Amino acid sequence: MSLFEKYKIKKPAEFTRLVGVNYGAFLIILEKLEAEIVPYKSAKPMRQRGLKSSLTVAAQLLLTLLYLRQYHTFLQLGEMFSISESYAHKRYTFISQRLMKALDLPNAQSLTTDNLKLVIDVTEQELERPVKQQKSYYSGKKTTHHQNLVDCLLFNRTDSGRQMFTRDDPRLSDTEKEPVTD
Repeated sequence: MSLFEKYKIKKPAEFTRLVGVNYGAFLIILEKLEAEIVPYKSAKPMRQRGLKSSLTVAAQLLLTLLYLRQYHTFLQLGEMFSISESYAHKRYTFISQRLMKALDLPNAQSLTTDNLKLVIDVTEQELERPVKQQKSYYSGKKTTHHQNLVDCLLFNRTDSGRQMFTRDDPRLSDTEKEPVTD
């Protein structure tokens, strides 16, 4: 069973979280991508020679979307799809270029111009928190721990293993202490 087949049978919410688009949008993008690839290959017959790809167009699109969503290395993507690292990069490059044309996105050079607006991925994802026994995971304490510079110096040890200062060292005191008289 291919990786695309495994992703296809997942729950819709899980597919969306893993891939970044829901399954319906994935199928629409896939149709547009296939419509873009056919004229590209038929324009020059030399592009159709050689061995056919071991990955379907759907698997190649999944590879591209997983890379864009999760930034796996191409070595990891190659292992996931049972292909080499260089072939994973080759398929990503090919699909991303065809995808930009199929979806009428600007090319990479126009994205670097001065008129670029900020684009932020604001996909909401539900936090997975324990419903039962939340008390065992959450202490309720919201304070931070700070160390004074003096405390850092007090317990700083030299290479010989003895302390550099003690708490009663007069050099650390802001005010001088009066000698104790009996």
